[in-house]
Amino acid sequence: MAIKFALRTIVARQNLARAEQGLPPLTQTEIAAGSGVNQSVVSKLLTKPQKRIDMLTIDRLCNYLHVTPNDLLGYTPDETS
Repeated sequence: MAIKFALRTIVARQNLARAEQGLPPLTQTEIAAGSGVNQSVVSKLLTKPQKRIDMLTIDRLCNYLHVTPNDLLGYTPDETS
């Protein structure tokens, strides 16, 4: 089972949209402050593969970034016979 956490991709897309509007990119500090998720957690989620993530963290990030858990998490089944 492969579960992909797409926070980095979502932030990159939002930063492209912000650049088109002439706005500065979202920073880890802004994401942390706006979502209520500790900045060290945001940093780890953006830079390192995660094995566990708290449901409250998912909820807060989804609310702040205006996405669903389905957008944030992707699932690819194993290719076993």
